[in-house]
Amino acid sequence: MNFFCPHTCFVFALLIGSYPTVAFSKAKTETIDELAPMVVTSKGGFPEPLHSTAWSITTLQTDAIQRTARSLPEALSGIPSIMVQKTALGQSSPYVRGLTGYHNLLLVDGIRLNHSAMRSGPNQYWSTVEAFGTNQIELVRGSNGIIHGADAIGGVVNIVSKEPVFSDDKVLKSGNFLGRLSSAEGSWMAALKGSVSSSKWFGEISHAERSFGDLKAGKEIGKQSNTGYDSRGTNFRVARKLNQDAKAIFGVQQTFMNDVPRTHKTTDGLTWMGLSPGSERWRRLDQQRNLYYGKLKWQDLEGAFDSGIITLSLHQHEQERNRMKERTSGGDFQFFDLKDMGINARFETDDLWGGILSYGVEWHRESLLSGGYKFDDNEIKLSDLVQGPLAADAHYNKLAFYLNDSVKFESGWTLEPGIRFAAIRAELDRYYLKNNDVSTVQNSETKNYDELIGSIRASKNFGADKFFFVGLSQGFRPPSLYDLTSTDETSAIEKPNTKLEPEKFLQAEIGTRISAGDWSFFSSYYYTWINDMIMRSPIETGKSNVLKANGDGYIQGVEIELSYDWTQSWKSDIRLSWMDGKIEQLLDNNATGTVSIDGRNYSPTDRSITRLMPPQIYFSTRFTPQNSNWWAEFSALAVSKADKLSLKDETDGSRIPKDGTPSYLTFGIRGSRKLTKNSSLYIGIENLTDEDYRVHGSGLNGSGRNFIISLSNRF
Repeated sequence: MNFFCPHTCFVFALLIGSYPTVAFSKAKTETIDELAPMVVTSKGGFPEPLHSTAWSITTLQTDAIQRTARSLPEALSGIPSIMVQKTALGQSSPYVRGLTGYHNLLLVDGIRLNHSAMRSGPNQYWSTVEAFGTNQIELVRGSNGIIHGADAIGGVVNIVSKEPVFSDDKVLKSGNFLGRLSSAEGSWMAALKGSVSSSKWFGEISHAERSFGDLKAGKEIGKQSNTGYDSRGTNFRVARKLNQDAKAIFGVQQTFMNDVPRTHKTTDGLTWMGLSPGSERWRRLDQQRNLYYGKLKWQDLEGAFDSGIITLSLHQHEQERNRMKERTSGGDFQFFDLKDMGINARFETDDLWGGILSYGVEWHRESLLSGGYKFDDNEIKLSDLVQGPLAADAHYNKLAFYLNDSVKFESGWTLEPGIRFAAIRAELDRYYLKNNDVSTVQNSETKNYDELIGSIRASKNFGADKFFFVGLSQGFRPPSLYDLTSTDETSAIEKPNTKLEPEKFLQAEIGTRISAGDWSFFSSYYYTWINDMIMRSPIETGKSNVLKANGDGYIQGVEIELSYDWTQSWKSDIRLSWMDGKIEQLLDNNATGTVSIDGRNYSPTDRSITRLMPPQIYFSTRFTPQNSNWWAEFSALAVSKADKLSLKDETDGSRIPKDGTPSYLTFGIRGSRKLTKNSSLYIGIENLTDEDYRVHGSGLNGSGRNFIISLSNRF
């Protein structure tokens, strides 16, 4: 059976229009516990209770994590099926259910930050999001392509701001200061937030400055040279209350990361566990992102547009890379400048069968410029490059429509079928086949992709404390400008390939949430069928060239979360995850290979997916005395050896040891105490035993024994 056949989607579409005319209990008027945690990501911005959503979702309150985590990706560490790979101190990328880079979707207040220049593997873009000043992070694990479109394959991460609060009859003001120091990072952070509100207006601004020194690893490695950097981020929002049920919001977000080094490909790379440092003298990245958006939100309007969110956005992303190669070889400067204009309209209304119908339309137009130049050993410009890491001039257009229904039957079951149609147009104006070779500049070319995908999920509450869900969701990702025109993958050399096919995914999932007295339990099993995933396989073993081709495979995994309240003061949590996966790759075998590409022969082979996450267990116990102003916590993270390697992993000797990344066990203690009514002090110690370890696929080792102190004050 071809699970990726578009006809599957039409079956889902027919389901929406073929409900039997029996009595339903109207989902929209169902009584909901007002104190229950709410999430908005799985419904595209419309809130629903966390305990009854048919998805595997984790929420993190930013107030609780910003003291420990130095960046957004690190805040996700320890969550089931999440591995936070660290190419560099300022370049972290989460793997979600075995996938990273452009296979996971990053949102800020529901606005897509992914774009067609985003790299395939672990990349630096997630570290450009400043979480200070926001309310919570929502992580939806699994393919959520019906609501969020392309890239929402491994999962969706949404950084959500607090809803504007309007005062009744007077002006209200508030502020917050946060300071953080870290010993192993040699870092400091200072952040300030202020807000003001009246009966009609709300305004909020926050700014954070961060500086990181060279990271200290464990007792054997010590200081890792040339790993520090600086960054800053600003968030601003202003809202106008239009009436009791409607408001308009305008926001600006800006982030700048200065001279972020990438050391594993340089002579500063480590030789730990047989690793081979690179030959470059240095490599540094600047990242600047600006997001401007306006939103109109309303509810209880009745009719076809009962609730709605209309968003207009402009996302600008500029990247600059400076690289000095081996001595006497000089270096190069490359950049890209991408502008993404978008319109997103989402609506909810009552359907004809007593349920809730969600639907919407989304449009984006991306404009890309890319260039650069070569320089000598004295950094004096020599010659211009025809293009930078991507096409010198290109556009990427996306238009999508979606429809998702949710109906609750009298039996207690809730059924959620959905469909999405997407049309993508890539306009390639100037690109070349070989790096800086003017003779290979290609003629303008246009590529069109479209897809109809479907999803169906079912769930039921068995009593007040037992919830069960099952789902089958398709995902779709067309070749991006990066896939089609990239000549430089930072760790490898690749050629543009405009013949790549769109990637298709189908994920089945079954899960449950159970609460029983002092116990709470969550578990999920998922299986992802992969069709035509764009894989990069090494060309000529030992060299940095890679070949891009489509391949089939699978990923499967298990997630378990268990929590127990021993007493009113003691609570323990344990999180476990396991996964396995293989994908078709091309083995360099010029003599006997059965696949011929560009005059060279290759043999298809099924190998582990790139950076396959090893099994891991996270355990924590917290003590919070009653009627006290302090708490303390102990945690442990155990990660197995990562020795199931892809062909590309086996050639990445600067990041992955020959026999795989060793297992490790780290311990931490932390605690917080209120100093006054509005101020608190946090102290933590990470990696108590000062062990040397590395997250699989990272370009540097994790921090050694690390003392963190943080002070927060509200005013």
